[in-house]
Amino acid sequence: MEGESIGGGAEQLDRITARLEQLATQLEAEVDDARAAELIREASALAAEAGRAVEGALHGAPEPPQP
Repeated sequence: MEGESIGGGAEQLDRITARLEQLATQLEAEVDDARAAELIREASALAAEAGRAVEGALHGAPEPPQP
């Protein structure tokens, strides 16, 4: 069961990392302030989600349900 949690966490982290890379690319382009703020909010939420996934993987606990 612990292996399943860690494997799921790795897949989730891969997904989050890919999206963060997309957001970084978009932020490097010239975007208006409103769009930049939106991208930063999404990146912040993804960083928090990644932290929870890592914490869950380290402790072998199931990940919390997604809102």
